[in-house]
Amino acid sequence: MEKFLNRFLISISIVAVLGIIIVGVLIYQATSYGNEKAEAVTSSDTNVENEDVSSLDLPIENEDTLIESEAELEEKITKGKYIPKEAEFQWIVHRMTHQKVAADIKDGATEMTPERIHELLKTLDETNYVYKDVYFRILNEWNAGNFENAVEAHNEILSLQDGSIGVATRLLTPGEEQEFIEQNFR
Repeated sequence: MEKFLNRFLISISIVAVLGIIIVGVLIYQATSYGNEKAEAVTSSDTNVENEDVSSLDLPIENEDTLIESEAELEEKITKGKYIPKEAEFQWIVHRMTHQKVAADIKDGATEMTPERIHELLKTLDETNYVYKDVYFRILNEWNAGNFENAVEAHNEILSLQDGSIGVATRLLTPGEEQEFIEQNFR
């Protein structure tokens, strides 16, 4: 009976230790994933527009700057007043593509102007983004007046953001683009 009791206690101890380890790992993963997600939104990323997280968490802090709204963030980035995190940069480029592409879902829009394109290219000169070469390729085409890559650019940025909803299917016709501009920017 004593042998049985010893084995039983050892078995219970092993199960308890394994349970504690498993719970610890799960807690670590849950908190670690949350931190990575927060870093992705405020630092490098990518998601900016993951379709599950359709907008940036606000307010956004960058050193001494507190940005209160997406509109303010957009203005600061596109007027060269703020060096965005990579996720924020992707967010702007992605929103700019919405003016040129057809997609079932579009979350937000930033007007694609020569001045904005120029400012974003200047921003790239001052950053070390992970996907800097992708952004240069996209923006250099736009800077040259060629927007044929807008569908590819939209879907590439969407992919970098781990998004899968709202895939672009084609370029808008000139009339559709003008209607989009009137509805969103005028």
